[in-house]
Amino acid sequence: MIIAALCIITASVISAWSLVLLYPLAKRIGLVDLPNDRRKFHTDGVPPIGGLSIFFGLAVASLVVFPIQPVYLWGLAGAALLVIVGALDDRFSCRTSVRFATEITAALLLTLGSGVTLTSLGDLFGFGTISLGPFAVPLTVFAMVGIINAVNMMDGIDGLAGSLVAIALMVLVLLAPTFGPVQLMGLATIAALVPVLIRNLGLFGASRKVFLGDSGSLLLGYILVWSLVEASEPRGTIAPVTALWLVAIPLMDTLRVIGRRLLRGASPFKADDEHLHHILTRLVQNPRQTLIVVLLLSIALTGVGLFGHFSNLDESVIFYAALLTFVCYLALTYLAGRLSRCLNQQSDTGPPTVRGDSKMETMKRYADPLTPVKRPSFP
Repeated sequence: MIIAALCIITASVISAWSLVLLYPLAKRIGLVDLPNDRRKFHTDGVPPIGGLSIFFGLAVASLVVFPIQPVYLWGLAGAALLVIVGALDDRFSCRTSVRFATEITAALLLTLGSGVTLTSLGDLFGFGTISLGPFAVPLTVFAMVGIINAVNMMDGIDGLAGSLVAIALMVLVLLAPTFGPVQLMGLATIAALVPVLIRNLGLFGASRKVFLGDSGSLLLGYILVWSLVEASEPRGTIAPVTALWLVAIPLMDTLRVIGRRLLRGASPFKADDEHLHHILTRLVQNPRQTLIVVLLLSIALTGVGLFGHFSNLDESVIFYAALLTFVCYLALTYLAGRLSRCLNQQSDTGPPTVRGDSKMETMKRYADPLTPVKRPSFP
């Protein structure tokens, strides 16, 4: 418990100080997220330094407070690689191929270097355990890259990706029968994430706001999938199918969005505004309310997975329930998307224009929950 407490304090303090030190530096070197995209509503350049701060807090806590086994250094090397390339992507917009190559390399460092490999999928279909055998490493790498990108795609509104990862990591820590390096790493990640979320959400004021950035979303996805695979191994604490429920929202949303893009003949990696958080934000006109709704939905789905885990339900039952949930998710998001587009057309692509404001200014007011919204005035 003492080591866990020191881990939390160290990671949080280092992360908070990193934010203070990196903020002016990021402004000077041009590491800022500019409002140059129709999906963005912030008006000033915001430094995407959250991932760097989280990594500094995690690294110091890992190497100083609880010196980890050398085998785990390969995993931290993969995390460092993702953070570096993610920061370069935040600054210079790297090509998709570069990012995928980096993600695959980081996953290989984790699987081959640290031995974090998924060897079985469990009894998914009710016909016996599915052993991966010689396909263990490639399928593990595929799953890692998939979840890393799923978390990255959820980073569309303030606090969403970080909060989803924090919920999953906390559940994995609480389920663990003993505290080892991976559990302490999860605690350190959550602790380092807290100062970033505070600054990202503007809980104590909107000044000096920061974003998680690609470096942060890639890092959090990597730490999450590391913890999930460790927990799902035969020596772990949960079945692989239970792990699906802990990341249900990112996985379902990513599969839906990529499938939609492919059906429309577009690139699966071309960004759009059809994610769950985009649809809900168009409906409620408030990103903070969208954040709360998505987090509550994630907690509910996590609860379903934990119910199946503690009730000792057959893995096939839990898996078929997950498939049914995905079908329901597709139907509901389709209806919500149709509704949001209808409302969008009726309001001429946005909220009612406030007298004296341009339409873009009004959109920005509605998008920023910290900015008071002037209601439309009528003659």
